[in-house]
Formats: sequence, C-alpha cells, structure tokens
Amino acid sequence: MRIFVLATLSYMACDSGKDEVGPTPNSPPGPLAVELHPDNPTAADDLTVDIVIPSEDPEGKTVEYLIEWFVDGDRINGVDALTLESMFTARGERWTVQVTAFDGVLEGGAATASVDIGNSEPTVESIVISPDDVQEKSEVTCDYSEPVDLDNDVIQQMQVWAVNDAELDVRGSLFGIDFNKGDEIACIVYADDGVGELAPHISAPVVVQNTEPHVIGCSLHDNEPASHEPIEVVSEGFIDEDNDPEGYLYQWYVNGVPTSTDASLQPERFEAGDNVYVECTAWDGEQAGNTVVSGHGTVQGSG
Repeated sequence: MRIFVLATLSYMACDSGKDEVGPTPNSPPGPLAVELHPDNPTAADDLTVDIVIPSEDPEGKTVEYLIEWFVDGDRINGVDALTLESMFTARGERWTVQVTAFDGVLEGGAATASVDIGNSEPTVESIVISPDDVQEKSEVTCDYSEPVDLDNDVIQQMQVWAVNDAELDVRGSLFGIDFNKGDEIACIVYADDGVGELAPHISAPVVVQNTEPHVIGCSLHDNEPASHEPIEVVSEGFIDEDNDPEGYLYQWYVNGVPTSTDASLQPERFEAGDNVYVECTAWDGEQAGNTVVSGHGTVQGSG
C-alpha cells in the first residue's frame, strides 16, 4: 500500500504541471594529446607545447588548459605558459610539460610530453675576409667574432683557410704563394666545446681578381727610321703578378696625329721628315695596365 500511495503521489505531482527539473550535473572535460617542439632541442631553443588533440567538454563549455612544467621530475613554480623560454633550460636536463583540461569548475583529461636538452654547438656570428678585392699580391686576413657557447663550455678555437674548397694548414694571414687568380678563398673557424662534433664555421668566399699588368717602358727600335721600312717598337720590361702572357696595346702618332693601333707602323703611314712616336699600354688579355710613351723619331729619306 505504501508503494502504491507514493506512486500515486508521484503521478499526481507530475500531472499537476508543476514538474521541477533538478540541476544538470557538471562533467569534466575529456582527454587531450600534446607534443613538445622541437624534438631535439638545445639550450638555444624555446620549448613550445602543441595541443594536437584538443579536449572537449560534454556540456559544451569553453575548455581552458592548466600548464605545469617539470625539470628532471621537479615542478617549476610560476611557469605556466605554452612556451618555455630557452633561458630556463640547460644541456642534459629532461623537461616535461603536463597539460590539464579545465572547464572552470572541474579538471578533466591531462596529457604529458617530454624532451631531453642536448648539447648546444658553439656559434661564430661573423667571419670577414679582408681586403674585399683580393689580388695575387694581397695579404689576406680573417677577422671573426669570439665563439659563443650557450652551455658555457670552455671553447678551443682555430682559424685556417680553404682555397677552392681544399683546406690548407695555414693560420694567420694568407699570401699569393697559396692562391692564384680565379681561385676561391674562404676563411674557416673551428670552435670546439669538447662535447659535440667539431664542425667548421665558414665565411662567405671571395674570388681572387686579376692584377693589372705593368709596362716599364717602350722605345722605337730606331729613332731615325727609314721611310721605306716598318717602324718597330721595343718593350723595356713587362710585369704581371698573375704570370699572364706579355701583351700590349699600341697607339701610333705621326706628326701628333693618331694614325695606327697595329704592333708596328707601316711605311704607307708616314714619309720622310715625319715625326713619329708610340704609346704602349700593358695588356694581359683581360685588363689594361699602365701606359708609357716612347721617344720621338724622325723618318729619314730613302736616298
């Protein structure tokens, strides 16, 4: 009889139109998945959390994430961002992040990810070769910034050279005995922290430029040439630091008027009594050097 009465009361209450719906119970947000990047960090890298599978709330509430960082199992107080700056990390440490979903009332799913901090290779910010225009006679120097190591290791450093990608056992300055026109020169700096693999730091290369040739002087083979014979010119010396073949550009003058650019002045260009001379310009096949002027000659009659 009691069961029946309670059932009747319950029925009468529902039929009265005064049903009362109780508060819907809150459910915690669901699971999630996270990753830490980069995969193989050093003390130079910030650690960044990537939420690859977001948590979902059964009631559709906005899900927040609570972030906790741990180093070698110990929680770090006051660090709760998705990015951990590199200033916090050091080689050999194991860092773990724990991300917990939170709907404002209840904590829900949680996920963790861990990475190990590896060795930070020493860096060399600047390596500069001087001069910019290297020639065979140049003394080539290398200036570089002091190596930096974020792990505070003691750095052993060495500077050498490479010519056409072949490393030379030359320290300090480099001279023309070790390179030729057209060669490509690079400065190499080694910075050894005693931990990581020794790798070269290499400057931007420079190409050895052509050196202008130089003529010491030139003269007419005869200052009183005959009117019926070609007038020849004689070099008084040729210098070329690149050992390029000796060569010249010529400009002949007859009575002060430019007449010919040939290697010799032919008889049809002059006559008895004319004044002749020649300008000789050093030429190495790709670049002109200095110019010298011969002495003057007076053409003699054929009789």
